[in-house]
Amino acid sequence: MDPKMLFCLPEGDALFNPLNTMFIQMACILVFSQFFYLFLKPCGQAGPVAQILAGIVLSLLTIIRKVHEFFLQKDSASYYIFFSFLLRTGFMFLIGLEIDLDFMKRNLKNSIVITLCSLLSSGVIWLPFLWFLIKFIQIKDDFLTFYLAFLVTLSNTAAPVVIRSIIDWKLHTSEIGRLAISCGLFIEISNIFLYTVVVSFISGTMTGDIFLYSFATGVIILINRFLASWLPKRNPKEKYLSKAETLAFIILILIIALTIESSNLNSTVFVFFIGLMFPREGKTYRTLINRLSYPIHEFVLPVYFGYIGFRFSVNSLTKRHYLVLGMTVALSLLGKLLGVLCACSFLKIPRRYWLFLSTILSVKGHVGLVLLDSNLVYKKWFTPIVHDMFVASLVIMTLFSGIMTSLLLRTQAKSFAHKNTSLEFFDTKEELRVLTCVYGVRHARGSISLVSALSGCSPGVSPSPFTPYLMHLIPLPKKRKTELLYHELDEDAGNSNGGDDEFGTNEGLEINDSIDSFTKDRNIMIRQVKLVAQMENMHEEICNATEDLRVSIVLLPFHKHQRIDGKTTNDGEVFRHMNRKVLKQAQCSIGIFVDRNITGFHQLHGGDSVQHVVALFFGGPDDREALSLCKWLTNNSQIHLTVIQFVADDSKTEKLVGDAVTKENNEVFLEIVSKDQTEDETDRIFLEEFYNRFVTTGQVGFIEKRVSNGLQTLTILRDIGEMYSLFVVGRNRGDCPMTSGMNDWEECPELGTVGDFLASSNMDVNSSVLVVKRHRDSFDSFVDE
Repeated sequence: MDPKMLFCLPEGDALFNPLNTMFIQMACILVFSQFFYLFLKPCGQAGPVAQILAGIVLSLLTIIRKVHEFFLQKDSASYYIFFSFLLRTGFMFLIGLEIDLDFMKRNLKNSIVITLCSLLSSGVIWLPFLWFLIKFIQIKDDFLTFYLAFLVTLSNTAAPVVIRSIIDWKLHTSEIGRLAISCGLFIEISNIFLYTVVVSFISGTMTGDIFLYSFATGVIILINRFLASWLPKRNPKEKYLSKAETLAFIILILIIALTIESSNLNSTVFVFFIGLMFPREGKTYRTLINRLSYPIHEFVLPVYFGYIGFRFSVNSLTKRHYLVLGMTVALSLLGKLLGVLCACSFLKIPRRYWLFLSTILSVKGHVGLVLLDSNLVYKKWFTPIVHDMFVASLVIMTLFSGIMTSLLLRTQAKSFAHKNTSLEFFDTKEELRVLTCVYGVRHARGSISLVSALSGCSPGVSPSPFTPYLMHLIPLPKKRKTELLYHELDEDAGNSNGGDDEFGTNEGLEINDSIDSFTKDRNIMIRQVKLVAQMENMHEEICNATEDLRVSIVLLPFHKHQRIDGKTTNDGEVFRHMNRKVLKQAQCSIGIFVDRNITGFHQLHGGDSVQHVVALFFGGPDDREALSLCKWLTNNSQIHLTVIQFVADDSKTEKLVGDAVTKENNEVFLEIVSKDQTEDETDRIFLEEFYNRFVTTGQVGFIEKRVSNGLQTLTILRDIGEMYSLFVVGRNRGDCPMTSGMNDWEECPELGTVGDFLASSNMDVNSSVLVVKRHRDSFDSFVDE
C-alpha cells in the first residue's frame, strides 16, 4: 500500500484518497442511521435495523456514477477490510469484558442445548437444498467448503447485533435477554470453531498455527492479569489508569489479533476470550469499561452495522436468482425456528419466549461476512453471484428478524415487562437483584456490609444467584460559578454533598477501593452505576433505574448518620424528602438503611466473626417482606439470625379464618370480610412455612413475645437493643395494640412506628436498622382500602 495513500496525502490533483472517503462514508452512515432511528425508535425498532438501513441507502447511492467513483476507489477494499478488522477487534474485546459470567455459568446447559439444536436443524434442512443449489449455481469443485460456508453463514447468529438490540429494548438485565445474548455468543463461537477446524484440516497447514496462537492467547491473558494488578499500584490515588496505560492493553490485543489474521485465521474467538478472561475487579477493569463502552456502542458498532448494509448489492443477480434468494432466506429462518422451538420445549422454557428467541437468534451479518471474505484460495466456487446472494440473504434476514422481534415485543409487552414480584414469593435459589444507593464512602461502607450479609455465603463457598448494584448518587447543584461543563469538572466536583468530604478525601476513589476490597474478599462483583441529577429529579432517576435493572429491592441511606462520638447528625431534609418520594413511587420493595457503623452492623471479615441479627415480626405485608429478605441471611455462616414475633395478649390461638376462593369471573371472595383477620391468616401461613423451613432445621432462632400495649413493646426493644447489631423490621403504618402510643413522639413517619423508635437518637439503641416496605400491587391496594 502506498504510504502517501495511507497518510491521506493526495496524489497530483486528487483531493480525496480511499482513506479520506472511508471516513466520510462513516460519517454518512452515522448521520443516516440517526435519521432513520428518529423515525424507527417510536415503533420499537432497535438501533442495528436503522444502521443497516443507512448502509443500504449509501450502497444504493453508489448507483450514481460520481458517488460510486468517490466511495469505491482503487484499493478502497483493502481499507474497508482493515478498518472492519479494527472495529471487530474492539467490540469483541468489549463483549468479552461485559458478558455476565455468573449468568452464563448458571445457564450453560440451556445455551449449549439451544446452540446444538439450532446448528443440527439448520444442517439437516440445508443438506437436501445443497444439491439443488450446486446444480443451480453450477458449482463443480470444493463442495465441502461450499456447504460449510452456507451452513456457518446462514445458521449463525450475529452476537453483536443481538447484544445491541437487547440493550436498546432494555432486556439486557432480564433472564430471557441474557439467555438470548449467551445463546448468540455460543452459536457464533461454535460456528467459527467449526469453520476453522474444517478449513485447517483441508489446508493441512493451519492446525499448528491454531495451537500456536491458542498458546499465545493464553500468554496474553496471563500478561493482562499481571498488568491489571500491577498498574493500579503505580498511582493508587488516581481513580483510573492513565491513557498511556490503557493504550498498552489495546496494543497487546491488536498485536495478537493482527498476527492471527496474517495467518488466514479469524481472530474473533481469540480476542473474545482475552476479554472474557480479563480480571473483573479493580481499577483496570473499571478503566477499560469506562473508556471503551461509549465509543464502541455509539460509534464503532453503528459504523460496523452500517458497513454490513453497505455490502448489500443485487447487481449481479437476475430474476431467477431472486427465487433462490427467497428460498435461502425462508429455509434459514425455518431451520432456526425449528431448532430453537425444539430446544425450548426440551428445556421447558415458557412458551411466551419461544418465538422471541427464534427471531432474535436469526439475525446475521457479523461472522458471515468475515468468513465469506477469508480463505478464498479454498473457495473456487466464489463468484460475484455467490457473493451477492450471500450478502443479500444476510441483510434481508437481519432486517426481517429485527423487525419481527420488535413487533413481537410490542404486541406482548406485558410478557417481557419487569414483574414486580414480592420477595415473599421468592426462593433463595432464584436470583436476588439489589440496588444500593449511596452519596459517599460513609454510606458505601454500610451498604457493602449489608451486601456482604445478603450474599448468603462464606469465603470459599459458591454463592446463591445474587446480583448487587451500587449507585453513586451525585446531586447536581442548580447553579455553578464555573463556566466549565459538568463532565469537564473533577468527577466528584458536582457532588453538592461535598464531593470530597470534610477530611479532604476523594469520595469516588474510596468507594472504588471499598468495592475492590469486598470483591477480592468475597469473590462477588458489585456493579457500579453513577447517577448525576438535581435532587428534585433524583427520585425519578432512581425509580427508572430500578425498572431498567429489574431489581427486587432498592436500599436507600437514612438522612442521618452517626458521628465518631456516637451522636446522630442530620445530613439535610432534602435527602429525607428524596427518600419519601422513592418510597411512594418505586415499583419494587424499598429498604431504608439506618447505618450505625461505629456501634452497629459492620462488614464481615474472617471465618470466626459472627453478627447477631434480629427480625421483628408484628404482622402485615411489610413485616412479611422484611422477614423474606432475611431468608438470604440464613445461608451466611457469619450471620446468626433470630426472629422475634410480637403477639397481642388478647389474640386467640384457634384458626378463625377460612381460605380464599377464586370464582370463574376472577373476583376474590373472602369467607370472612375482616381485613385484620385476613392479614392474620396470611401472617400465620407465612410464619408456619418460615418456621418449618428455617427454625426447625436450627438455622434461625425463634422467640415469641406477648405484649398488650406499646409501652411493653418499648421495654422489650430497649432490653434487646445491645444484643443485636442489626434490626430488620417492616414499615407498618397501621395502628395495632402492640404499638399503641409509640408514635406519640414520632420523628420520621417514613420509617414506620417501630423503625422510627429504633432509629431515634434519644433511645438506648445503638444497632443498625433496616426498615423494609413492600411494593403495593393492585391487589394489595384493594385490600388496604
